[in-house]
Amino acid sequence: MENDSQRVTVERDVEVAAPVEHVWERITDSTMVTEWMGGEVDIEPSPGGDITFLPRGGPAVWGTVEEVIVGRRIQWSWRTDDGLPSLIEIELSPGATDGSTRVLVRETLLPWTISGPDGHTEWPMASARTNVQLAA
Repeated sequence: MENDSQRVTVERDVEVAAPVEHVWERITDSTMVTEWMGGEVDIEPSPGGDITFLPRGGPAVWGTVEEVIVGRRIQWSWRTDDGLPSLIEIELSPGATDGSTRVLVRETLLPWTISGPDGHTEWPMASARTNVQLAA
């Protein structure tokens, strides 16, 4: 099994000239997310909610919202049908200037494994694809 130090993470930290409440709405409202993500987005901003992203010219991305702290943090994991999953974390905090918001976005590539018949064994992605094809 892979440990956290072997995972690939990309992080971006920016300050936006808008209050936290406005930035939060732009991250969690499907219509507003679509405006800045470069494709159609549908998000249910609550734990267990669905998220789908249909980028212009790319494959659909789908996943599940895992954590929400309203106005402060949202986290989801998602993947394409044939791609590796990643974890997206967006954290908001007051910015350095009045009325601004610090936005931290982190994406971490995740290993793709499934539980084996005993519920404990983890198989790598190639095995998972083979088993899915055999079961179909």
